[in-house]
Amino acid sequence: MDNVFEMATGPYIPKEHEAYGLLPRLQAHGGEVFSYPPELNEVEQALFEAEGIVDDGQRASLIIPYGMSSYAEYFALLDGYAQKHRATRPDLVGALERLAATIRRMNVKEDWSVVRYVGHEYDSDPLRFGLTRGRCYYWPCSKEQPIYEGVIDDEEFTSYWYPCNPASWEVVLDPTGMATRTLAGQASA
Repeated sequence: MDNVFEMATGPYIPKEHEAYGLLPRLQAHGGEVFSYPPELNEVEQALFEAEGIVDDGQRASLIIPYGMSSYAEYFALLDGYAQKHRATRPDLVGALERLAATIRRMNVKEDWSVVRYVGHEYDSDPLRFGLTRGRCYYWPCSKEQPIYEGVIDDEEFTSYWYPCNPASWEVVLDPTGMATRTLAGQASA
């Protein structure tokens, strides 16, 4: 599994998931998707301070993993910041290393659920983002925390866009049981 975090291009699709047509846009054009924890924001704030960047309310993110070609690219980014601040900010380096370890655990796609969208309310519309009826999507989680985090819609995490209405989803693969529990109304179980 660790070697997927060293691959130069993404997305990584586990062999047992290949038949489900997951992440089609990224498979065609490259790129990787990430699940990441809320503490990323705290680490990023500390990094902004260490980099001397003033928060003017319009700053771009330094470490939110969006638009990355691979896991390897992202972890190299975090490692680069850790190396840069190793001598002067050991607290920041520790936070970056813990963040990287957490993100590695959260992105073991073999643990993620695969669900098929069977609903209608968010059908794909060429003018808006949406879901495609009959297509499979990832619902990421980790073995350590098998709770519903949201839907990955081929480009990014969209947990706040699509509700997990049981009539709209069909469980395809569910290694941690998270999707089944979530659709049964036991999302935090």
